[in-house]
Amino acid sequence: MADKDLIAYARDAASRGDDLFALLATDATASESDIRRAFRRKALTAHPDKAGDAYDPALYERLERARDVLLNPEAREAYDSGMRAVLQKKAQLEQMTLKRRQLVEELERREEEAKRAKTDAGPRAYDAERAAMVARGRAKMEEMRRLREEAEVRERLAREKRASTAAAGESSARSTSAGQATTTTPTTTTTTTTTDAPHDGQPTPPQADRDDYDERIAELERRLKEKQQRKAEKEQRKADKKAARKAGSPGREAPPPPSNNPPPPHPSAAADSQADEDKVSEPANAAPAAPPPPPAAGGSTPKTSDRFASTLARLRAAQAKKEEEKRRKAEEEARAAAAGVSAS
Repeated sequence: MADKDLIAYARDAASRGDDLFALLATDATASESDIRRAFRRKALTAHPDKAGDAYDPALYERLERARDVLLNPEAREAYDSGMRAVLQKKAQLEQMTLKRRQLVEELERREEEAKRAKTDAGPRAYDAERAAMVARGRAKMEEMRRLREEAEVRERLAREKRASTAAAGESSARSTSAGQATTTTPTTTTTTTTTDAPHDGQPTPPQADRDDYDERIAELERRLKEKQQRKAEKEQRKADKKAARKAGSPGREAPPPPSNNPPPPHPSAAADSQADEDKVSEPANAAPAAPPPPPAAGGSTPKTSDRFASTLARLRAAQAKKEEEKRRKAEEEARAAAAGVSAS
């Protein structure tokens, strides 16, 4: 053992009050040779080769350290100084009264407990910190679980509110549509020479669709008028050319003055107008066109305005039929949604 370690062990043994001389069965007046002989005698009872099953490694180590301390001059001096201090302290305690002695012993006990607490503070602090971390983790997990449950409750309430609002809106829309279907009356539409109303008691289409419908009718009328005007101009040019040729030939009569009224449209122009009307009526899912009215008495064909009026009537009827189908489909969807909400 090194000298420093040996001196430290000697001071520690003196502070504990260990009597190394008594451990070796000798006294403080023993010389080095006496100490060696005493060690050999005691070693016979504790050596592993001699003691056998009674071998005590701790006792043998204490004997070796006691021998080394007492044989080393510096270590023995440190031990003797420590033992003198301990003996002096004991003598002072013996001279004290019983009450003061108890007070001193209590102070010493507290100092010893403080030293042990300081030594064991590391593991206990680690355990306390670990326990605190576990507690914080559990609190955080509990908070997250609570927030998740609250979010689920809010989402469920929002879904129920949306479903009830949708059911109320559909019920209101259904009642409104039923009231409109009951109270709606046919409307009157004026054309160039004919007044028509929707057939079969169909309801008036909504404002947005009606505006679109009127725009298409106006566009159709404009195109028909342009074609009629172009046809009239063409016929007028032909008549002018024919009159000019007649005026240039001798013995021919002068052509009659041109009339302010436009001539009747040519059958090809009427056919073009009818084709345009059919194209406009196709996107509105119109019903099959009715056959043209029979020719009037005397073999003359119906006027273009009459055919146009009948076409407009068919367009309005088809549009009303389409709106009725859409309204019926919306009512069926609303009833299905209401049945689903009540079932859930």
